[in-house]
Amino acid sequence: MLDSLSEVETLPKSSDDLTIPTKVAKLDTHLKFLQLQKSALEDHIKSTEFDRSELLRRAKEIHITTDDKYKIIEIPIYPKKRVDVEKLKQYPEKYSLIIQNIQSRIKDKADVEIQKAEGFISQADVKSVIKNKAMLAMVIPEQSVPERWESEVVRR
Repeated sequence: MLDSLSEVETLPKSSDDLTIPTKVAKLDTHLKFLQLQKSALEDHIKSTEFDRSELLRRAKEIHITTDDKYKIIEIPIYPKKRVDVEKLKQYPEKYSLIIQNIQSRIKDKADVEIQKAEGFISQADVKSVIKNKAMLAMVIPEQSVPERWESEVVRR
């Protein structure tokens, strides 16, 4: 049994392994194709939704909402429920407790953001204050160690 994930058994090479770069390149091409198809489908969906809404508008305009196969019916859609704050204020002890909870939640979020700001400052915030290029180069140094490696397949 393996003690950790880093101790993985490597399978021996097979004849299929010899064409891995080609397989990856084909998958890259297929991914690009699928992304283009996704974009085309999203456009087609928008177009179809527009056509549907225009047909529904026309049906209502000329009062044809039924045929021998289908019938158009109106289904009410209600908005989400909302708190009636004025009625809630009629119960001052509950109202004040709710407001305290909301204020506490907001303060907690603000405290977390303040702590985060002390450890992480965006480059845009620094560049808005510091205009000296030499000082900027010291404060925002060039990275010499890669964050990660990505594999890309290129034709030989």
